[in-house]
Amino acid sequence: MKSPWPDFALRNVFKVLALLRESTEPNLGLGEDSHRAIASQSAPLSRSRIADWARAGGRCLTKKDFADSLNGLQVGSELDAIFRETPSFGRSIARRLQNFHDLMSTGSYQLIGGGGEAVVFFDEESQDVIKLFSVEGKARFGWEIGTDFEGFRTIVPGSLATALIRFARAEQMFPSGLEIDAIGDDGSFLLMRQPFILGENPFRQDLHRWMTGLGWEKFSPVTENRMLAELSWRKDEIFATDVRPENVICAGNDFYSIDFIMGTD
Repeated sequence: MKSPWPDFALRNVFKVLALLRESTEPNLGLGEDSHRAIASQSAPLSRSRIADWARAGGRCLTKKDFADSLNGLQVGSELDAIFRETPSFGRSIARRLQNFHDLMSTGSYQLIGGGGEAVVFFDEESQDVIKLFSVEGKARFGWEIGTDFEGFRTIVPGSLATALIRFARAEQMFPSGLEIDAIGDDGSFLLMRQPFILGENPFRQDLHRWMTGLGWEKFSPVTENRMLAELSWRKDEIFATDVRPENVICAGNDFYSIDFIMGTD
């Protein structure tokens, strides 16, 4: 019997959303991922249903599956180094890795750092970057753009559903080879994969020239959030924020965004 799900790929996220909007199944909705205090742009797609899609595509992992992919000794050594340099950030990464870190694992994924949203690994075999998002992170599955009850735009922790929407939209607008790698069998973590790009961060004026050349224009929504006020750009009904040189890699004449937060105006 043919699966009702489209291929497990970032380009099909919006097809999955359409499929579930048309469904009469009673267990749709964001459930435990919803933000009661935020009138966000969430889609009717629960973690369990996303896990069903991943399972149909053979890309659903247990926590142990991912733990086995890590180079346990290297991860432990890198964590120690991060702790020595920035203890509070080391604690943040350790908390997000506690369900996955096994000193005895001998996989090819090496910990190379992380940020506020994701813990980042390098896969020696494929030369790809692997990003881990999970419910243990402060941003959960990555920041999303919401609207509070006073109509102000704000940044809130994202759900698995809204993360996939954000990444699909980002890849449409700024192609970089980003792809879904896998999803936890319980919907508690997300792995994204991206080719390693060797380059450097551009100067601010070059970044602005690139954005303008792609048809984007500076934009400041009604907000009390400094990042949204100062680092946002709009193109038609789509807008991107956290648009800064640190989130762009310049390789030759090509620019690649790596962490823009996407939303709709």
